[in-house]
Amino acid sequence: MKKKLTIKEIAELSGVGKSTVSRFFNDGYVSESVREKIEKVILEYNYEPNLFARGIKARNNRFVGVIVPCLDSTITSTILMQLDNRLRELGYVPLIINTNHDITLELANLENLSRLNVEGIVLVATEVRDEHKEFVKKSKIPVLFVGQICDETYSIANDEIEAGKVIGNYIGKSGHKDILYIGVDEKDILVGAVRKNTVISELEKYSSKIEVLESDFSFDKTERLVVEYLKNRKPTCIICATDNMAFGAIKALNSLKIKIPEEISVVGFGGYKVSDLIVPSLTTIRFFNELTGELAADSIVKLIMNEKIEKLQKIGFQFLERKSVAKI
Repeated sequence: MKKKLTIKEIAELSGVGKSTVSRFFNDGYVSESVREKIEKVILEYNYEPNLFARGIKARNNRFVGVIVPCLDSTITSTILMQLDNRLRELGYVPLIINTNHDITLELANLENLSRLNVEGIVLVATEVRDEHKEFVKKSKIPVLFVGQICDETYSIANDEIEAGKVIGNYIGKSGHKDILYIGVDEKDILVGAVRKNTVISELEKYSSKIEVLESDFSFDKTERLVVEYLKNRKPTCIICATDNMAFGAIKALNSLKIKIPEEISVVGFGGYKVSDLIVPSLTTIRFFNELTGELAADSIVKLIMNEKIEKLQKIGFQFLERKSVAKI
């Protein structure tokens, strides 16, 4: 039976230091006499090294760390699948880590991947903190942010300003003056702040009255917020920061027997496939998430190869005008 020795135990049994054993396993220089001592211990205890750990700590290991906030998001999973496929086409192996929206875990895994000496890191981010910026400044490996903009490194982000203008102008031109906007925490700069503020800024050109509620991306909370809000007020349009939140709003309206769009119109952002299947079909913005995944893979590999890329790359979108908005 193989004994699972640690590097420390092999060093003690060989009479050498831990760093020497590490150099041995990573093909670094050790003298012939020391090599013989270490090999004798390995043979005597029938030791098998962790080839994965050994390989990842070597230079040019072809591993790319990918940190994502969740795995059950339609957008995140689409980006991740394209990113994974493209990295493998380029000869790299993605190490995918899910943080379940835990920023502390996200920051810890940035450090862990750095210690493992991966060749690059792609972070699908929901916010950018000072700790992220400090990590990037001290990092010796390239880091690419996806979904948020980090000025200290390279980023890929949706063109939120242009998309927000399209939605704001469309709803304004449709004659809506009493509007409820359901957004998310402004710590998520692009979705929580830029998307919301751009939509509101455009609507104000039409003298619209806008109220804002904050949800958390979830279907259930948005449904509850809408049911509670409609006890005292009745807007002509509800704009949601994501399609998933729009689905929650639609469920609330259906439960209250409020007709869409005759009584209240609904708009989303996301362009999920199911948004075209519900009744009425949802007017929304579809960002090109497949392109985001492929571009992220191409970009991190270029950075690994010391090739130049743009500091900020913006992802375009398609406006999908469907049946959930009435013209007043």
